[in-house]
Amino acid sequence: MIGIQRGLTLIELLIGLVVMTLLTTLAVPGFQSLREQFTVRSAGMAIYADLQQARSEAIKRNREVTVCFTNSGAANWSYSLHDSDDCTGDIIETVSSQHYPYMVLTASYSPSLLTFGPRRNSLSSGNVQLSNGNYMMELKTSNTGRIRTCSADDLLGVPSC
Repeated sequence: MIGIQRGLTLIELLIGLVVMTLLTTLAVPGFQSLREQFTVRSAGMAIYADLQQARSEAIKRNREVTVCFTNSGAANWSYSLHDSDDCTGDIIETVSSQHYPYMVLTASYSPSLLTFGPRRNSLSSGNVQLSNGNYMMELKTSNTGRIRTCSADDLLGVPSC
């Protein structure tokens, strides 16, 4: 009578381990790419929320609120929301690159400030680009007061430019 085999042989266990190692090796680069995309997207959406907050504050206070960009185009950038038409008023909020490591923020506004007025059609046209080297997201402002996001890199959940 032949005995009933229970469990796995050493060969079966090694083959299973090799298959799992191979699948993990193939999946890791894909997860790294997704992680980079989500990092850029989350940083871009946070900046989008801050721009919307500046717009809302200008309407609520019935006065201009300015976003002042510092070190645009560098890795040690920052921006702050001020309760004035320049960068001298009370600070509402400040954000720095320490919150988003490896990101470069580039603002196309000259000088490096974006002023939101209490009425429509009082915003400068331009964009803020956020990049980590592999992926880029843009936040575009129009003189109608609209703020929108887009990406030329097909970021998940972000419309293309």
